[in-house]
Amino acid sequence: MQEALKSMGYYTSPRGGAPSPHPLEQGRLLFELITAGGVYAPDSDRLCRPGWVFVHCPGENTVWRAEPEGHYECLTASFDLAHITRPESWPRMFQWQDADAAVTFAHEMLHAFHHTAVDREILGDLVWSRLRFQLDHFKRQQSRRDIPPRVSAVMAYIDKHFSEAPSIDVLADHVGLSASHLHARFQNFVEMTPHQYVIRRRMQSARHRLATTMDPIKSIASDIGYANTESFCRAFKQHFKTTAADYRKTYMIYR
Repeated sequence: MQEALKSMGYYTSPRGGAPSPHPLEQGRLLFELITAGGVYAPDSDRLCRPGWVFVHCPGENTVWRAEPEGHYECLTASFDLAHITRPESWPRMFQWQDADAAVTFAHEMLHAFHHTAVDREILGDLVWSRLRFQLDHFKRQQSRRDIPPRVSAVMAYIDKHFSEAPSIDVLADHVGLSASHLHARFQNFVEMTPHQYVIRRRMQSARHRLATTMDPIKSIASDIGYANTESFCRAFKQHFKTTAADYRKTYMIYR
């Protein structure tokens, strides 16, 4: 993005919120990241506290209503749409899950914009990319929330015990369902079987270990639940279309 970030500021509302909403001008995209207090979402009675991000397109109104005795504070970042080479599809609002991290980020960006000589293009890329990253995380969390509680509980159990290769009977007993019922519901909502989910979690763990440690492949295989190295290596190559050793060579810079 070439000089897409046009302005960055900080707003503290009076009690009850801003006097009125502000319609966004043409050619701009505005983000408001709530850092303190609470503000009502546009056209809604949902009170949003620190960590919520509002995205305003041209012609849309900014947030403005707070509780009668309350207020809100927010970071504002305005982008010039003409200089955004890859416009994204942004929702009206989304939540930065770690509110403390969101507040820290807001103040760091404000300081960089107003008190340092950091390149505005670099700063704009950083703000844009970080918000996109948090939006992606929010979407993934939302999709998991749509999963029924007992299926979600099985996923959480597998996340913790994938090295033990829990059987479908153990998983079903954990949530009080029959094995066949759990298998069907899990595949319907997660789009894979419990066994496939176990393998995916094992492969995720193996990939991280290969890229970040020099632990022997034999140890990694054993730690994630494989009886022998050969079985692990076959599974890894089937999953990633490369060998564990080659994966490590590709992603570990310092060996």
